[in-house]
Amino acid sequence: MKDRVEQLDGLRGIFSVMVIAHHHNAFKDSYLYDNFFVINASLFVDFFFVLSGFVIALNYIGRIHTAGDFFSFLKKRFIRLYPLLFFTEIVFVIANLLGEKTPMKNVGALGSEYYFFTTLDTITFMGSTPILGTWVSNNYPSWSISAEMIAYVAFGLVVLFLPKLKYIGFTVIILLSILFIVSKGEYLLAYDYGFVRGLLCFCLGIFTHLVLSKKSFELSFLEIPFLVLLLGSMYYTYQWELNLWKLVFPFLFAFGIIIFTSSRGIVTRMLSGRPFQYLGKISYSIYLNHAIVLILVNVILFRLLKSPDSELMIGISLVTSIVLTICYSHFTYEFIEKRFGKFLREKWS
Repeated sequence: MKDRVEQLDGLRGIFSVMVIAHHHNAFKDSYLYDNFFVINASLFVDFFFVLSGFVIALNYIGRIHTAGDFFSFLKKRFIRLYPLLFFTEIVFVIANLLGEKTPMKNVGALGSEYYFFTTLDTITFMGSTPILGTWVSNNYPSWSISAEMIAYVAFGLVVLFLPKLKYIGFTVIILLSILFIVSKGEYLLAYDYGFVRGLLCFCLGIFTHLVLSKKSFELSFLEIPFLVLLLGSMYYTYQWELNLWKLVFPFLFAFGIIIFTSSRGIVTRMLSGRPFQYLGKISYSIYLNHAIVLILVNVILFRLLKSPDSELMIGISLVTSIVLTICYSHFTYEFIEKRFGKFLREKWS
């Protein structure tokens, strides 16, 4: 199996854009938001977790044998995540502080305590835990980066200390995560116990890799049925408000990864095309940049320019936000993710 699967990068790119639509929620009665697909697009974060577990297992499942290997693995993951996480958090804090006394102000008075603790929560990777409080992050999607880093630590520890029993260890994590979520009565955990949701999905990604490492499939015929099943599940859980039934989605996403990794169909070929590969390449930047762009676009359009909150203007706001996020993300990918990441790798080599 290749180190990267292009069609999965394409899916990640599309889903990162759909998360923008989900967070474009200032006008909750708009047809562009109030529909089963966009409201449930927050579930695509779970796809990111499952895909991450799959990719990490693909590249590291047999490579962590010593404490040195473990810390080397964590260093690489830290360098991958931290530059953009830190940059976007600082940009958010600066924008909020500058906007405090201007029409750009987005929320009520929050005070220095809020900015200090939310920033600390984010830059210490604690944003998906209650350790420093259950603050809603300045850059609110960043909770999932905390969950991602915690999943890396758990993966490394299990592989290091339970090399022959690692899959039993990952099974235990999955079962405990499901039990915890059921006990809470809430699947969409984020700022308090989002790391549990992340661990569940990440470990399912590990088992997805295990399945694909044992057997090859030809599943092109399942591409369209899978997409129909995914949409149907999103509609069903939305229409009947089946919160805990959303536990099915990590398993669906794992199944989807198996299908698209084992397919040469029309959807796979489309996802391997340059536009979707480009979106996949900058998807991490899209994910961490889109919140600040959404806020700025809406403040400018509807507060400063006093545009009517018609469906047309809401649509213009959404499209503008997506385009600007992609353009801005090209910049942060090139100068923050790549160049500053390279700087850290050279300093820490």
